[in-house]
Amino acid sequence: MMWQMLMIFLLTEFIPISSYTSNFTVSCERFQEKKTLRVRAGESLYLPCSNLDCYEATENTSYIWYKNLSKTLQFEQIGTEESEHVHYHESVLYILNLTTNDTGSYITRWWYSNNSCDEYEIDIVVYEEFNTNLLYSPMSEIKVAGIYCPVCDKQEGTFTWYKNFTLIPNQESGRILRIRNASKDSAGIYTCVCTWEHHGRMYNTSGSRELLIRDQPPSNPTIILLPVNSTMIADLNTEIVLLCSVRFGINVRDQCKVEWERNRTQLDGVDGYKQEFREVDGVSQSVLTISKVSQVDLQSEFHCRVEDAFKVRYVSVTLKSRVAKNSQASLALVEWDMVMCLSLGERGSDEASVLLVVLPCISMFLLLLVSETVKWFAVDLLLFLRGIFTKLNRKEDGKVYDAYVIYQRNSLDEMTAKTLSDFVNGALPTVLERYYGFKLYIHGRDDLPGEDSINLIETKIQLSRRLIFILTPGTSVDQSDISPEAYDLQVGLHQALVQGDMGVILIQLGETQDYTHLPLGLQHLLHKNSPLMWREEQLSPNSRFWKQVRYRMPVPSSCQRNRKINIKTVHSII
Repeated sequence: MMWQMLMIFLLTEFIPISSYTSNFTVSCERFQEKKTLRVRAGESLYLPCSNLDCYEATENTSYIWYKNLSKTLQFEQIGTEESEHVHYHESVLYILNLTTNDTGSYITRWWYSNNSCDEYEIDIVVYEEFNTNLLYSPMSEIKVAGIYCPVCDKQEGTFTWYKNFTLIPNQESGRILRIRNASKDSAGIYTCVCTWEHHGRMYNTSGSRELLIRDQPPSNPTIILLPVNSTMIADLNTEIVLLCSVRFGINVRDQCKVEWERNRTQLDGVDGYKQEFREVDGVSQSVLTISKVSQVDLQSEFHCRVEDAFKVRYVSVTLKSRVAKNSQASLALVEWDMVMCLSLGERGSDEASVLLVVLPCISMFLLLLVSETVKWFAVDLLLFLRGIFTKLNRKEDGKVYDAYVIYQRNSLDEMTAKTLSDFVNGALPTVLERYYGFKLYIHGRDDLPGEDSINLIETKIQLSRRLIFILTPGTSVDQSDISPEAYDLQVGLHQALVQGDMGVILIQLGETQDYTHLPLGLQHLLHKNSPLMWREEQLSPNSRFWKQVRYRMPVPSSCQRNRKINIKTVHSII
């Protein structure tokens, strides 16, 4: 009897580890680097799988969570019993009433088919008492319209705010703590406590960040944010909007002025031109609307005239027709060829004259044919040559991601939201990441709950080589909105328009009549670069659409995968 009990005990102890070992021998793909999450003892953690697809696609899939054993290479499988201190339910891990023993590395494996799985790892560090390492990145008063709570991002809860660990009286309960007219007295450590329910019991998760109030200098120079001296694409007889944004210095606001001119001539009162002045977050803007672009406009130079108490500055913008110069040149050559042939044909009467007429015509025709053929396959040729020469002379630039994807994630109708989700979470990563080896950062897929969303967005954009803007018929942004959904768009536009050191790829989903509902920064980008139109029938990675996207992307980073999935697999995934 004693031996039987001993055998049962041994079996119950070793079955979880043996079953784990058999599962862990399967190689899963890992699409993102390991992350670190710092939390406080006594609180609780609701930790979803860090990938958006992994978190939401719970049907016909399975999950297994593991924990590292004492920083060794051994891992144990976490159970699913709700009564356990650490357990998981599908794609969410629960650690209730955290202790320092919960510090360690946690792995989630997402099985989306019998033989395919993805793997995500995160280090959790539990502090016994409050530590400055628990602070998220500080904020300055320049950015503050409110402080966004960095926890409970994917769950329901009630929020309570503290300043310097003292309850803030008469606060508005919500995820964002509004701060009006920030002063030196506003400085301090702000803590958000999120209270949430699990199986009839209440648990707390908190996040803290410091608000810094710095002394502003007595004056600063006038800065022209938009436009830069550039050329904008325009169509005849269509409306176009020119935006000039200026941040005036503190000591020069009394005599500041910003306005648009055409060929150094004022446009106030001129038919077909409407000029509007406005102030947005301390930035002075002049918006010029040209109701119908004329041939005169295409031959003119528009200037934004910026005047303060000390100096007058000009920034110029010229309008350019969408008809490419090389197309015009080709058309001119064809016309010249025809005229010459007809002219010589009329003069030639014998065979020698005919040869003199025909041979130049045939030569010119073949030259134009070759030229147009090269133009048609130019993208294919450039992609082929760029891949060879760049890989032979690759120089790492310190970037981590090939592109940061920006898209609207709320206030969309059901059909648009589905189309957007299918593209962002399906077609885009499948073709660019799995087939061509690019590395994308997609907000909502590659971030974790509890991470500092504001600082994370700025960091990830700086670590990216390109910005991909996904446009839908309903894309818009509230300038006062500081949520991550709006903030990454604002930071991306600043990098593209003000810094000017990052390439931009515009992709349009669905038809739209105009772009007047978009932020003015996006309208400016659209006037300079036409968006690539996505249609659901363009599933093949070798379609014209994906070639144009790849042409605008950098060469895939050196950390790309050594293998590519085949086209049939791409179609099945999409």
